[in-house]
Amino acid sequence: MPSTRFYMMIEWSVPIGQARPLTMALHSVAAEIRTIRGSVGCSVATDLGNRSTVRYTEAWQTEEHLRLRMQSETFSQLIMLIEDAIQRPVIEFGLGRETRGFDFVTEVRASTR
Repeated sequence: MPSTRFYMMIEWSVPIGQARPLTMALHSVAAEIRTIRGSVGCSVATDLGNRSTVRYTEAWQTEEHLRLRMQSETFSQLIMLIEDAIQRPVIEFGLGRETRGFDFVTEVRASTR
């Protein structure tokens, strides 16, 4: 878990052959995130074993920055990667003293329609 109170962490468990394409796609997203106002940092990590674990983490200064991120067009790239996964990834949002799951995405994105 990141040291910041406001973060998003997504962890995929994928066959070894899928780790590299997923990691490359996430690095592309991460490069853009690092330049956005309110971003504290972004990382991509891979742990190779029988199945690969790929972890993507974004850290934000405030919950509002995180919410704005989730409403952006570039967030749709992450949604596509989540939906394309053979096995649903673990998704965690740190919101100060509260931790939420994918329901937070649904809530935030529905509030902008």
